[in-house]
Amino acid sequence: MSDLTKTLWGQFMTAFNDQMKIEGVPQMLTGPQPWNWGGKNPPIGSIPYQQVQFLNIVPASPLVDPNTYGMKLNFGQQYKAFLNSLMVTDGGDEGQSLQQAIINATQDLGRVQANVNVAYQNFQEQTGSTESFADWLENEGIAVAAQLQQAKTAYQTAQSTYDEYMKKLKGPITDAVKQYNDNLSTVVGQAGTTLKDQPVFQLSETPWSYIQRITNDNYGGDASAGSARTFTLSSSTQEWSDSTVYAEGELGGLFDFFGFEAAGRVEKVSTEHFSSEYDITFAFQDVSVVNVTPENWFDSSMPSNYVNGPFMPGHSGFKDGNDVYYFGKGGNLARIVSQVIVGYRPTITINAGSDFAEEVKQKISGEGGFFIGPFEFGGAGGSDSDKGTIKVDGQTITCTSNSNWGTIVGLGTNWLVNPR
Repeated sequence: MSDLTKTLWGQFMTAFNDQMKIEGVPQMLTGPQPWNWGGKNPPIGSIPYQQVQFLNIVPASPLVDPNTYGMKLNFGQQYKAFLNSLMVTDGGDEGQSLQQAIINATQDLGRVQANVNVAYQNFQEQTGSTESFADWLENEGIAVAAQLQQAKTAYQTAQSTYDEYMKKLKGPITDAVKQYNDNLSTVVGQAGTTLKDQPVFQLSETPWSYIQRITNDNYGGDASAGSARTFTLSSSTQEWSDSTVYAEGELGGLFDFFGFEAAGRVEKVSTEHFSSEYDITFAFQDVSVVNVTPENWFDSSMPSNYVNGPFMPGHSGFKDGNDVYYFGKGGNLARIVSQVIVGYRPTITINAGSDFAEEVKQKISGEGGFFIGPFEFGGAGGSDSDKGTIKVDGQTITCTSNSNWGTIVGLGTNWLVNPR
């Protein structure tokens, strides 16, 4: 990644985060993502598969997995794997210690029982008595009966202590596994087909209700009821904060800030002609934050309550040698999506010198699309019939979206368990 690309992405994400106060650590996107899941007639009683596919991810840490956004196994599968990795057979070190206490008590009870049996046999041989064992214990053998009862009590206490421990340990794990299995959902896939047993993340607002809200029920119209936002990046404000954007040290794995699309191929835009004196203005008719929550298949108490297991061999809460681990940087359950940031009909104005403007003008003279950050303008095909217009006037490039749907600009994400 060039220094300029890194700077532009850093400026864009920092400015956007300052505008919206994105929850947790923002995960910005590097490709256009129309927010049109379900269309104008979303399926009744089901969820569009695009929603499951897009949100059911473990957001990648730029420091650890710079090129794997959305490529890890989905969050639901990783959560189920975490539940399965918890040790419910012997309860880990503490369970094994309690099991050893049962073994010790059993052995002690056996020794006492053997001694009592010998004492009873000696009594019978010496006296010729036919008194039953039970009667003997209540009379002549009362002293050893006390020892026997003490040993039985010790065994019963050890067993009940272990049983209570395993009940407390195993109960929530078993309940969480059942909760997961019993609360998976049916979603609508491609061509109206249904897919069962999907871990669904719910939205506080659907794409269609969002459009209805910001356009006053005027699909295809401007966001007359939207919340307009504008911000500008410039060469004089190149400072940006890693901690503001990722809270992790650097920006990794982001594509170039500019790109062209033609005949289904994406080409980089040379920034050789991009002026060192520049300004880029982003103006949205609306920007909204949509909250994301997992459905009832997910028990939010499990990760924090069982961050230390007990785990099956080869698994751990945090990184430990070559173990499969779940939490912290690079963990299989490192982060969870908590917000979707949606923008409607952006207009982006770029002033970065006449040479850069001329390069863009030549590239888009055919049917090519122009990528700017997570947005695309112009170009043929795609899910939006009109991706907008691109105009070049001197050194000023103006890109205007005419999309009838919102575009996902980024995601808000949170640590599932705070890293150590």
